[in-house]
Amino acid sequence: MTSVRMLTAGVASSLFALAAVVVPATTAQAAAQADSCTQNWSISSTEGHASGQWCNYNTKIKGTVTDDKADGRCPFVRAYMSGGSYKDTPWVGPKGASKYFELTAWSGESFTSVAMKWVAC
Repeated sequence: MTSVRMLTAGVASSLFALAAVVVPATTAQAAAQADSCTQNWSISSTEGHASGQWCNYNTKIKGTVTDDKADGRCPFVRAYMSGGSYKDTPWVGPKGASKYFELTAWSGESFTSVAMKWVAC
């Protein structure tokens, strides 16, 4: 019975030591994955405006979209990709409301342009 307790204590201390090694690696990995944003962009329409940054070789965009007019239209950003598809941000409203967004391109694609769109709300 003594050998079982010693083994359990030994395993527990080994797991604790392993956890101490994993935590700094996870923190370092998160720092290595920080976005590299190289260019700013901005667009506007009669319904609203948006601005943000192109990041990670145009595979990610992030920014804010704002509703500028009390017209029953809620603006959003449509980001077009190199393969012909697109992704939309959440739409925003009523007038004065803003939303932060981040969009990531599909694997193997990059964003090529952004446009302001709107939906009735």
